[in-house]
Amino acid sequence: MGLTMKITDAGVRKIGEALDKLMTVDISARGSIAVLYEAARAQQEDSLSYSSIQLLKKSIKPGDYVFIVTGWADQYWNVPHFGESDGPPGAVALARSLRIAFQALPIIVTDDYLVEGMKKIVNGSGMHCSPPDNLAASIDSSRGFACVPTAAVIPFPQDAQTGELEAARLIEFYKPAMCISIERGGMNELGRIHGMGGFDYTDSQGKLDYLFLEATRRGITTMGIGDGGNEIGMANIAETIREKVNHGVKIVPSTKVDLLVPATISNWGGYAISCLLAASTGELDAMVAEDIEDRVLKACADADFHDTIGATNMPSVDGCRAPIHLALIKLMRESVMQGMRRHSVDS
Repeated sequence: MGLTMKITDAGVRKIGEALDKLMTVDISARGSIAVLYEAARAQQEDSLSYSSIQLLKKSIKPGDYVFIVTGWADQYWNVPHFGESDGPPGAVALARSLRIAFQALPIIVTDDYLVEGMKKIVNGSGMHCSPPDNLAASIDSSRGFACVPTAAVIPFPQDAQTGELEAARLIEFYKPAMCISIERGGMNELGRIHGMGGFDYTDSQGKLDYLFLEATRRGITTMGIGDGGNEIGMANIAETIREKVNHGVKIVPSTKVDLLVPATISNWGGYAISCLLAASTGELDAMVAEDIEDRVLKACADADFHDTIGATNMPSVDGCRAPIHLALIKLMRESVMQGMRRHSVDS
């Protein structure tokens, strides 16, 4: 049994506000996160962290599949079969949290050339990789002990027409309770995918928008996490991006989601949701932790997921080396623990 605590809803809300502040610290001084966050926050009554966990709790029950979409081959002309380090760690943090807190069955969906590297990152988090049809075995407690948590990683094709068909097949076959995107470029109104700098990446990316379009058509809950204005879900604040973000008219995607969560670094959005989900459910083992994330970031570099802004293949993301991310996680966890002590149901 893992560590559990109970907290009031008012306490969860207060922690959510603190986590929102932490995930949007403009450490890079780009200046865009305030614009993106304020526009997304204006669409919700509560913090984006709190809104996220409410949506998760409403949508997911034990044994449900959840699709988590990530992966961004941002230097296809230089290292064509490798991606960046923002996105995969956050995706794995979410997968682990959903598996522990909800007994959900997480499936990470990424480009075919990123699958093997993504599996190494999953392993770094302390989970095993398993075929999707065997994920349910890890929540089987009939033998009297807890099983090692598992997640699946599956490929998605790059060709648009093939991708549209594959999206429909995946949604029909697995019937996921929710689709979550983290740091995944989205198609604009012309079907093109751009980086935040305005460069066209369409030919090197799977068009995973189709997964979200199909999910929306079938009434499946969707969420998008991003940091630049070009990611799946940023269509929710399209006018703001067009008016206030560099290259906004070109890069803004057209695929909307039920909830958009901007963060300074997309992984940080995943970390914040992981922390508040643990606080809300009382399953504290579901919370992202420094020692686990240290392994994950090292696994990222070992699997050749690089830091583009920092121009290095080291345990680093968006120009920040691993100690910065671990320090942020420590602050997030401290916010949770302080809040839970102050707002526990027994206090």
